[in-house]
Amino acid sequence: MAYEILLIGLDQVGASLGMALNDADGDIVRIGFDPDRLLSKRAEKAGAVDRLVSHPRKSIASADIVIFSLPIDEVEVYLEHLGAKTKEGAVIIETAQVKAPFFKWAEEYLPEGRSYIGATPIVGPSSLTSGGAPSEEPRADLYADGMLAIIAPLNASEIALAVAVNLASIIEATPFFIDLHEHDATLASTEELPVLLSAALLQAAAHSTSWKELQRVAGRNFAHATSLCSTIPLTVFEKRLILNRQKVLDKLDQFIQELHDLREVLAEEDGPGISDYLKEADRAHQSWIRAREQNDWASAELRPAERITSAGIFANLLGFRRAKPSEGK
Repeated sequence: MAYEILLIGLDQVGASLGMALNDADGDIVRIGFDPDRLLSKRAEKAGAVDRLVSHPRKSIASADIVIFSLPIDEVEVYLEHLGAKTKEGAVIIETAQVKAPFFKWAEEYLPEGRSYIGATPIVGPSSLTSGGAPSEEPRADLYADGMLAIIAPLNASEIALAVAVNLASIIEATPFFIDLHEHDATLASTEELPVLLSAALLQAAAHSTSWKELQRVAGRNFAHATSLCSTIPLTVFEKRLILNRQKVLDKLDQFIQELHDLREVLAEEDGPGISDYLKEADRAHQSWIRAREQNDWASAELRPAERITSAGIFANLLGFRRAKPSEGK
């Protein structure tokens, strides 16, 4: 009997996971759904799914694993209406960049006997240094040499932990455990804050008295620094900010303080202050890139995850032969 993995959301993340699962050793059927039919067709063409469904309710009751890859505000609707219909013993994985709301909704809408866990896939170092605008096309190797942040609730089952850890192995990423609140705060720094700063830089320029002249002379640095504010659909980003509002505010306060410190350094008439400041920033950047390339994390806060073994199909995330599409339901 084939085990079913239901992918709800076939954006770059969901479709890439589906493509990687195609190479997994397991008697599995990948079933896909996305409210955007274009994304569904793209995923099907890319080989990310074995079959599509017109609505997840058609497969939710038989799915052994459900992977959400939707804007976080859309996840609640599906959990509310479909959570009670999930299969007993099923594992629900959520991949959005804000996890606290999902944990709350899962606790509210999932019946006893279901497990849930957060998993945030992180691209490999080559994607950080390739230059140019990142492609939104799904790839089976998108997360190869990257990382998978695993956010486990206090009552996480061994099965859910095993599935998440071994999912990392399938996508060729290094798994690590991270606290829920630390995860959401960290993503506020690395995902939300850069977009807001990009928008703020553009607004500061647009509201200046020299905006007309600035538009004439602005070059690549300005274009690159202000491009982030148009990379995410406005409604999606706004809802994500609202759901993670306090942590984003905290990170904004930290950045404002850093700007004050930078201003004081620049205001100094004597001394190598600004040179030292920039050199320190460059060293931090190089250290970050080097750490990502080496994938060597000694920090106790980034706890590497041990491979978890457990009886049953979830021990190695469906560790039998791949099913043919026709074998699925």
